[in-house]
Amino acid sequence: MNKHQKPVLTGQRFKTRKRDEKEKFEPTVFRDTLVQGLNEAGDDLEAVAKFLDSTGSRLDYRRYADTLFDILVAGSMLAPGGTRIDDGDKTKMTNHCVFSANEDHETIRSYAQVFNKLIRRYKYLEKAFEDEMKKALRPHLLSNFLNHGWQKKMPTLLPPL
Repeated sequence: MNKHQKPVLTGQRFKTRKRDEKEKFEPTVFRDTLVQGLNEAGDDLEAVAKFLDSTGSRLDYRRYADTLFDILVAGSMLAPGGTRIDDGDKTKMTNHCVFSANEDHETIRSYAQVFNKLIRRYKYLEKAFEDEMKKALRPHLLSNFLNHGWQKKMPTLLPPL
């Protein structure tokens, strides 16, 4: 028995449904894009805030919220134990983070203003920010952050409860 192929109309395309299309979860690509933009923004926190505001439309902050706040607080993605994943590779880390900021009140206050602007613009990031701060307050993680002066920076960064 020979199988004959059915005739096909020319110019016809197969359409996939949107529900069948899945986006890959790639936090490393998100990290690379974000770190590159933060490093190009320079030392001005206003430029950092503008960059974060403008890239929110291109990057999926909702999907990568934990990675976003890991980078803004620690400078890189954090492993489950609280250590930086990319501690050796300087191209995957940024200096525009709370850990590498000066410990004076005005600097930490300006970082808090960047967080406030970001959360006001993207309201759905509020819950992710709270979760990130709870993660940073855990005792076993807090011991990793003590060498960064985190205990002095935390009261200024967090809103009053």
